[in-house]
Amino acid sequence: MVSRKVDQVRVLVQENLHSFFELVKSADFFKGFVLVLAILVVLTCSLYFGSLETGISLTMGIFISAPANVQGSSRHRMWGILASTVLGMVATIAVNFASGSFGLLIPVLGLLIFSVSLISVYGFRASLVSLSGLLAIILSFAQPKTGADIFIHAGLMGIGGLWYLLFSHVSNLLAHKNHTLQLMAEAMELTGEYLRTRGRLALGKGNDPNLQIELFELQKDLNEKHEVLREILLSSRRHSGRSNFSRRQVLIFIELVDILELAIGNLPNLHKLQSQFENQPQSIKPFTDLLFEMAGQLEHLAGMMGPQQVMVQDSHIGELLQEAEKAILAYSRHAEYPEAREKVLLLQNTLDYFLQQSQKIEVIQKVMANLLEKDQRGLSPKESAKFISQQDYDWKILIENLSFRSPIFRHSLRLTITVLVGFAIGHIFSLQNSYWILLTIVVIMRPGYTLTKQRSKHRLYGTLIGGAIAVGLVLLIQNTFLYAVLAMISFMLSFSLVQKNYRSSAIFITINTVFVYALMRPDAVNVIEYRVLDTLTGAVLAIIANSFFWPAWEYLNIQEYIEKAILANINYLREIGRHYQHKDLKDSSYKLSRKEAFLAIGDLSAALQRMMEEPKSRQKNLAKINELVELNHTFLSLAAALGTYIRHNKTTEASLHFGNYIDSIIGNLDFALAMLTQTKVSEAPKTTAPQEAQKYLDGKYRELMARQPSVKPENKSGALTIPPELQEVKLVADQLKWMYTVSENIKNVVRTLARGVR
Repeated sequence: MVSRKVDQVRVLVQENLHSFFELVKSADFFKGFVLVLAILVVLTCSLYFGSLETGISLTMGIFISAPANVQGSSRHRMWGILASTVLGMVATIAVNFASGSFGLLIPVLGLLIFSVSLISVYGFRASLVSLSGLLAIILSFAQPKTGADIFIHAGLMGIGGLWYLLFSHVSNLLAHKNHTLQLMAEAMELTGEYLRTRGRLALGKGNDPNLQIELFELQKDLNEKHEVLREILLSSRRHSGRSNFSRRQVLIFIELVDILELAIGNLPNLHKLQSQFENQPQSIKPFTDLLFEMAGQLEHLAGMMGPQQVMVQDSHIGELLQEAEKAILAYSRHAEYPEAREKVLLLQNTLDYFLQQSQKIEVIQKVMANLLEKDQRGLSPKESAKFISQQDYDWKILIENLSFRSPIFRHSLRLTITVLVGFAIGHIFSLQNSYWILLTIVVIMRPGYTLTKQRSKHRLYGTLIGGAIAVGLVLLIQNTFLYAVLAMISFMLSFSLVQKNYRSSAIFITINTVFVYALMRPDAVNVIEYRVLDTLTGAVLAIIANSFFWPAWEYLNIQEYIEKAILANINYLREIGRHYQHKDLKDSSYKLSRKEAFLAIGDLSAALQRMMEEPKSRQKNLAKINELVELNHTFLSLAAALGTYIRHNKTTEASLHFGNYIDSIIGNLDFALAMLTQTKVSEAPKTTAPQEAQKYLDGKYRELMARQPSVKPENKSGALTIPPELQEVKLVADQLKWMYTVSENIKNVVRTLARGVR
């Protein structure tokens, strides 16, 4: 018993150490280090010249600008930091001028909070600029100024922001390759984990809700990583040319996206394989081993990704592929004919999938080992731009969102009222550092109920834990130099963890606050009780506001995600049909529609997860929405399977029946979309086109099957040979039939859901 507990403790310590070292190597930690270094340079210089007040103003400018320093192209990062700096200066001037009159301060504060938070309508980067502006507003109460000092303080903040812009830009230029490699490694590791989880789901008959949720989360994370990598890699190619480094990273990225598409598209085959060979596990064991070996190899390659070129270790993929071929051969020798052909065909299709995956992993290995120099037929700058999500900054977007229909508008109004209530509480009860209440509200309050509740809980736990740790250290340590060192380290860790682990970030920011006070005041321990009280007040206000002030329950917004997912699936299927019918089409249009489909289904899954974490009374139509999400996932899997087969295999000429089948499937989805958007479109009259198309494909399949021997082959190997045309007809017929059924189900579910979602 004691030995087992020791082993558990050892494993826990090793896991925590591994997580810590991964954090230290991450781009987030590097940004935290750069931020602390930029602040240290400013404070050291200001102390040297005997002007600490100047240093504090410069530091506030740095702190205000830092949130906009997120991963992406250098140009977007620089503009984001500059916008944050300017917005922080304007907000600081406005608040300090209005502070002279309480009657003027309230409307100015309300107008500023509302207008600055409304900037978030322009997307993720704009929301970080908005956060910078909100922080500047709140921190103005920590360093109030009057008269000409207002402009001096704001000017120094601007200089601090420009210093951070320059310092971070130079640092990012020096570390650009390392950051790109690390991001690529994270995407590769997530892809391996996705393969492993998808395999576990398929082999477990696909009905494990926990694995399904895990898969949704992985796909959402992969979508985010892919978006950032697209922006970094394609932007650098457009503006800096094709360096050897960028070319190799683009090659790896292309293969990773294709691996994801193959994995999404072949889950149905794995389900079928598991069910049809349930009593013959020896026939599918090599395939299951292949699945997890490929996942492990991708995770291994992710660990080898780095600035130093390291020879990657050999995997057992080649041996397992040979074993899979032998398993097919063994089965075909002993199976009963002609019934066994369909099972052999299923095994062969599954083997082809693993062969394609192995080829893509091999390409990644060769690129990493610097053995593959052949360039891809690259996208033109115009085509590359299509793959980068462009944000429209038109004024019309802002005007369109000035309505209660807009979640951001409701959030801005809700935030404004909550901040004003928090300000009134601090003013009435004369709380020490009452701006902490406002800071807590601004930092944890989000448009959605679920995230606000999570951040409130994590903020409170983090404050209590961080306060306990900090008090213990202050009582044990009586050294101002150590206080300064611990304050900087804790600040760096809090900034590094704010996106990945908010509770841990809250722990370190509390520790930082206590040590900063310990440097300035002897009663630093007393600050904890005020910190906890203010945090609790702010958290409670935020939860109450999100529950009662125009709440943004997910059922009110999920229709938009459903519409986007259905529309993206329609466009993806159209591109697949065009590729089958016109072999000379450019691949970029197909990949663009694939990207949009992956993003849309990821967003829909994330919305469902948020909805499931809301109060039961607010989970309206949850069962139907859950069914609709699963149907869209299934449809995407079937479409991806058809698309990957068409792209990676030589196919025969597409028949007229194929086009009719595709049109019927799209017709079902179009009608479902029209019902959701309340577009006046009558349901298309019932047509026999799908049945005729299926009859034609089934007849073609029977015709090809009739050409095969009706008894076990008497050749030397005893193996059953599957002609490519037979394989094609079987796969296309099965996928189209299944997609048509799923599209009918989507239409029927939407029919019952249309009124309930609104």
